[in-house]
Amino acid sequence: MLPAAPSPDSKPRFVVGTMTGTSIDGDIDVALVSVHGHGLAMQAPLVLCRSFPLGTIASDLRRIAAQEAMHAREFARIALAFGEAHANSIAAVCEQAGVKPDLAVLHGQTVFHAPPLSWQLLDPWPVAARLGCAVRYDLRGANIASGGQGAPITPLADFILFADAAKPKTILNLGGFANATLLPARAAGPEGIRGLDLCTCNHVLDRVAHTRLGRAFDEDGRAAAKGTPDLDIAREIAARLRSDPSAQAGRPRSLGTGDEAASLVGLTVDLGPFDACATVVEGLALALAARLLAVGHQIGGTVVVAGGSARHRVLRERLAEHASSRVESSDEHTGIPVVMREAAGMAVLGALAEDGLRFTLPQVTGATSRVLDSARISPALSPDSSGNGPL
Repeated sequence: MLPAAPSPDSKPRFVVGTMTGTSIDGDIDVALVSVHGHGLAMQAPLVLCRSFPLGTIASDLRRIAAQEAMHAREFARIALAFGEAHANSIAAVCEQAGVKPDLAVLHGQTVFHAPPLSWQLLDPWPVAARLGCAVRYDLRGANIASGGQGAPITPLADFILFADAAKPKTILNLGGFANATLLPARAAGPEGIRGLDLCTCNHVLDRVAHTRLGRAFDEDGRAAAKGTPDLDIAREIAARLRSDPSAQAGRPRSLGTGDEAASLVGLTVDLGPFDACATVVEGLALALAARLLAVGHQIGGTVVVAGGSARHRVLRERLAEHASSRVESSDEHTGIPVVMREAAGMAVLGALAEDGLRFTLPQVTGATSRVLDSARISPALSPDSSGNGPL
């Protein structure tokens, strides 16, 4: 059930959110939302969204995420170029929509995450200078400094964007690393929200596509649809995914390195390319379904999928079978494209922070932030008549 339409008389706040995922697929996702109301009562319908290629910055970010040694000058250069790319992308979306944003919310690139150490790399100042609006960034930092894991970060945004008035549901992000938000009915409030990382996802799907098909990914699961899974190998893949200690409840993990993928895909070495793809998908679906049911997803309930692999029709079909649930995409459910759920979520989190709410949840991250979540850059003030701005 979708929230009631915003009142046409209410003046919206235009908030833009950005995201580049842990798999660093080469795009900045930008989502502009129109925020009506405040706090947990807000509604945030999507106005416009676009993805912009990062070009050579993507390979630079991969180098950093892979822990390549480089000089401080290189870190500074990449962070600045990344910030400038954000500024250009946000400006293009806002110009197309014909609005001036009130707030930009920047996730940055997670190049390392092992609390209490974490780095969402980004120079936010080009966005503030180009857009002239308030900017929020470093969304995990306050929670990590307070003893939390800083992740998963989106559950309260999922509550705003997806919660049903009367029924619980599960939001499943099929990104480099799969994570889930278990939402109670909206009437129950946010106290019952749960969020956790599940297991590696796109890393293993992309690995089998690269090694067995010679492609970056299996578009829409077409190769997997042509294959027949080896069920014994699929069960072994599922068992290894479920037993990964970094994926267990209470140990959130939002930066998948992809190391797991090599050994898992290696189990399919004696299978043909299509059968290998089908087997990996079957193992992943088994692992995801088992984890969801173990942490409280209700059989017969709804799973709303988003993220890069939400378009993988074979994975969706097998997940629906193993979880005995209805599986639909965020596009179908609320009109939010599957690649934009996180960017839209960033916008909502920033709006919540502007309203004075801590958006990380202690039952999810393991701690309550001692200060308001995320750093903030205030809009520049006009210079006075002497030409001097505020000190």
